[in-house]
Amino acid sequence: MIQSLLHLQAVLGYSIEEMEHLISEKDKYYYHFSQTKGFEKGVEQFRHFFPSKKNLRDLHNRIHTRIFRKIPLPPHVHGSVVGRGNVTNTKAHQGKLYKLHTDLKSYFDFVSNKKVYDALRGLGFSQKVCHLLTELTTLNGHLPQGPPTSPFLANIVGLQMDNDLLNFCNDHQITYTRYVDDLGFSCQVDFKDLIPKIVDIINQNGFLISYKKTVYKKGRIEITGISIGQNNLLPTKKHLAKYSDPLTPAHTRKGLGIYFAGFSPKRIK
Repeated sequence: MIQSLLHLQAVLGYSIEEMEHLISEKDKYYYHFSQTKGFEKGVEQFRHFFPSKKNLRDLHNRIHTRIFRKIPLPPHVHGSVVGRGNVTNTKAHQGKLYKLHTDLKSYFDFVSNKKVYDALRGLGFSQKVCHLLTELTTLNGHLPQGPPTSPFLANIVGLQMDNDLLNFCNDHQITYTRYVDDLGFSCQVDFKDLIPKIVDIINQNGFLISYKKTVYKKGRIEITGISIGQNNLLPTKKHLAKYSDPLTPAHTRKGLGIYFAGFSPKRIK
């Protein structure tokens, strides 16, 4: 891992002074938009995005491609990892009778700059490099959704929680995977009584689950946008309808095309 600011400067092609200048004015290098998440108790809920722009966007792209993308992530992590995706995430649970799916509430808001710094230190970066990278990739004290560096940082911040969950799950023959902030668990035997302990582990690591997105059941269940049964994986009716709708925007259709690439052609007809 990168141990000095001079090494970081050489890898990224930006001087320390240029990076520090971007940090001093970083509010100018983000823009904001939101997407609706539906309604909760009659009030419309939104997901907020803060993509970077201009020179900071270029620097974020370099950090992602020249540093972060080269760091391997463990096999239970599937979101925003080359060669993995929602299909590989779900396939790990195929054949298991009992399944639990939950979502971490406002995950990016809970990923503080301290958590980012600690996660980078855990990977072996020096203190000074961690400090600079944290300042470059966080906004208003936490990890923003939108910049190309955020998915990797969201993944590594969750690794300590993952380790605690994996240790517990391995002791009880439970399979565990994570797709950024979506958590999946499965087992051949009923593990409903163990769910409170799973939630405790998540809480102890500084995160909360979204109870309205938490489902535990025997048989078929939807995990990261895929309907999973005992012996097969199916695209959801919602995704099929959106894919066939002529009004679906091109960028959304492109994303769905990537999603459907994990299925055999007969599954998307």
